[in-house]
Amino acid sequence: TAVGGHHQVRSGYGVLDLDNQTELDLARGARHFESHWRTVSHCNCNMAASSSKKKAGTKVTKVKKGAVSYYGAGDTPPSNSKPNDRPAGVHFATASFAVLLCFACGVLSPPLLHLRDELLSSQSVSAASGSSSDRHSLSLPQHVPCTKANLDSFLHSAPVKGLHVVCVESLQVDDDGNEVPLAAERRLETRSSIRLTFYKGAHAARLKRRVNVKSNSWEDVKVKLVTGLSLMPETPILQPWALFSAMGDRIVGERDKLNNEMNDRTMSSLVSSELLVIAEGGNWIWPGVSEGFRREIELAPSTITGNSKNVTIETLSMKPLVLSISGFLADEECDYIMEKAAPTMKYSGVSLKDADKGRPASDWRTSQSTFVAAMGDPILRDIELRTASLTRVPVTHQEFVQVLRYGVTEKYDAHHDFFDPSSYRSDPGTLQLIENGKKNRYATVFWYLTDVARG
Repeated sequence: TAVGGHHQVRSGYGVLDLDNQTELDLARGARHFESHWRTVSHCNCNMAASSSKKKAGTKVTKVKKGAVSYYGAGDTPPSNSKPNDRPAGVHFATASFAVLLCFACGVLSPPLLHLRDELLSSQSVSAASGSSSDRHSLSLPQHVPCTKANLDSFLHSAPVKGLHVVCVESLQVDDDGNEVPLAAERRLETRSSIRLTFYKGAHAARLKRRVNVKSNSWEDVKVKLVTGLSLMPETPILQPWALFSAMGDRIVGERDKLNNEMNDRTMSSLVSSELLVIAEGGNWIWPGVSEGFRREIELAPSTITGNSKNVTIETLSMKPLVLSISGFLADEECDYIMEKAAPTMKYSGVSLKDADKGRPASDWRTSQSTFVAAMGDPILRDIELRTASLTRVPVTHQEFVQVLRYGVTEKYDAHHDFFDPSSYRSDPGTLQLIENGKKNRYATVFWYLTDVARG
């Protein structure tokens, strides 16, 4: 048995601005992981599953209590499972648990989406608590030089649509009249120009394009980026692109309007960072690089203990992009979430597509779930902020934590976590909520609350 919960993060104005096409390309191929969970463990979408029952074509991974899977909305096929009746007499104590924090929206019988007004009114957060770009507003981004070792942590063997890497060099005219790079420790000194090196699609290709910008103007740099990387402008259904430091600090975006002081600071941030990442859609996502790739990051200090911790992000899959983090939650936190969720658990509903109107939720979903809010709860609040630190997406873009429980034979068929506007044409409420798809769920963080060895 398995019980799960998830937390979804929505794209929209601000740090989380990934357009749906980029989301689909980053998450394409989720059918392997989702169908494995569905056929073996009957759990929620788009993640590596765990079971001792290995079936042909599936991948078995043991899931540890407190671990996290982080993934985008999946491009999954319809489920081949037949509808199951809800089993009676499933005991809460025998189930295993997880929590999903979702940043995406569903297509095939997706999870219910919270009302936007409810979310925004209840999840207010100070600028210093969620977005890494805001956390570093008073200091320049960390310097990550464009060495081969560092580039290997961001470049891929094949192009990734919507993701680009740019290196920035400060240039100065030498005594012979030639422009030469400034040494790293002098990169913030007066410069004659900057040189941009483009890795389109974050692709480790031999051919790279280099251009010089002979001004200290962000607008001039933006023109070079747009032309050099063929960046798509914001449209009624596409979010604006944004530029980040190598550590996920948002520096500037397509539609940001800068005064002279902000322009100077932005240019200093570009040069200080040196290694930059551009996301066409404006949302940070840790580059997967390759299956098995690992990177270590530091999370923001706990609001309870004041201690910070380092975690290792491991890439489980490239298509879809699925990242795993061990030891994200303490055992006591897992137990606390299960205890808090227990009194309000009930059989789950779904948001029906147009083609599914009139059908019961149990045709796809027989699990139990509940939503838990962090207001007034320092433990859940601390976990939400920790998740924001991991994803570089502010708490204001998160939905409430959803705790899921799967008893014996209970399931949730394959589905997307984002809402496809074409499937909800007769649902004006959903279309208005997602602005016809421009604002949508973006990624899902799945917390495993129990050890799952089988089931």
